Amino acid sequence: MMGLKQELIELIIQIGATNARVTTRERLTGPPSADPTYVLPSAQSVIAFNIALDRDFIPDYFGKVSRLPFRYEMYRGYQAVGSIGRQMADYLRSRGYQAFGCSPNGVYRRESKPGLLVPDFSHRYAALASGLAVQGWSGNVLTPRIWAAAFYGSVITDAELEPDEPSSEVICDKCKLCTLVCPPQFFSAKETQTTVLGGKEYTFSLRRNHLRCGISCAGFAGLNRDRRWGSWSTGPFVTPENDDELLDFNRKAMQDPQNAHLISHIYPTVLDRNKGGGVLMRRLIDTNPTCCNCLLVCSGPREWRETLVKLLHVSGHVVWDDNQEVVQDRDRENSETLTHKLKKMLPQID
Repeated sequence: MMGLKQELIELIIQIGATNARVTTRERLTGPPSADPTYVLPSAQSVIAFNIALDRDFIPDYFGKVSRLPFRYEMYRGYQAVGSIGRQMADYLRSRGYQAFGCSPNGVYRRESKPGLLVPDFSHRYAALASGLAVQGWSGNVLTPRIWAAAFYGSVITDAELEPDEPSSEVICDKCKLCTLVCPPQFFSAKETQTTVLGGKEYTFSLRRNHLRCGISCAGFAGLNRDRRWGSWSTGPFVTPENDDELLDFNRKAMQDPQNAHLISHIYPTVLDRNKGGGVLMRRLIDTNPTCCNCLLVCSGPREWRETLVKLLHVSGHVVWDDNQEVVQDRDRENSETLTHKLKKMLPQID
C-alpha cells in the first residue's frame, strides 16, 4: 500500500493542496471528534491536507481598512478544500475503496450541546496525528513557513495506508499574543488543557465556554473590554465575564437592530445543517469573516505578530450605520504607520 499512499499524496498536491500526510484510525484514538468512523464506519486511514492562505490581506484586515480581500480568500480557501476533498474521494472510489471528503468547516454533530458544537471530524486532530502540523497555544495548528495561516481538510477512506509520524518540530514559541487579539477572551494566557491523541499528549490554552468564540465568529459581538477596539462585528457589545450570562447575552445580541443584517441575510446560510456541506454551501456574498484573529495573528515570526497586535489595538471598532459598516475610534496615523511596516515585512515573513 506504500505505492498507493505515494500516488495519493502526489495527486492531492497536484490538484491544489499545499501539504498532505496520512494517519490511521488507531492513531486518532481519543476525543470523539477525532474518530473517523463517525463519518465513514469502515474508516481505516485519513489523508490530512491543507491550503495555505495568501497573507497579503492581513494588515488591512487587522487595521480595519477592508475585510473584502479576506472574504475572497476565505471563500477561495474553503472551496478549494472542498473541491480537493471531493476529487480525492471520487478517485479512491474509482479504485474500489470507500472514501469521503469532509467539509472544511460548519458541519457539526447533531448531538452537540448548546455552547459546544462538536464537528463531525476534526481536521486539526488529523493534522496533528499525521505530522502535517504541530500544536499552537491558541488551539490552532501550525505548519512550517505557513504558521497558522491555512485551512485544513481531511479525506477519510477504508484503504489501509501507511501512517506518517507526528511531528516533534517546535513552531509555537508560547508568545501568547493570540490571547491579546481575542475580544471574547475565549482562551487563557496562563492555564492549559491537554488532549491525548493516539497515546500522544497535546497541550494548549484552557478553553472557556465555546459560546464566547461562537458569538464573536458569527459577528454578533466583538468589542474588547476597554471598548477601544474590536473585531469586524457590528454589534456594540462586550462579551460578559460570567459564563452563566452567555445564553441570555447571545439572545439579546441576535435581536439587536445593528445585527439584523446577520439574521436576515448571512446567518441562516452559516448554520443550515440540513444541506450537509457547512461552509461549502455559502455563496461569496454570504462569506463575511468577522474575527479569525487568533489564527491570523500567528501567521509569521515574532516581530510580525507583535506588530499585528499593535495594529489591531489602534484599529477602532465597527458599527452598522445606514446599511453599511462604519469604523469608529480608529487611530488613523498609527494604523497607517503600522500597516506600512507590516506590508514591508510581507516578502520575508516565511
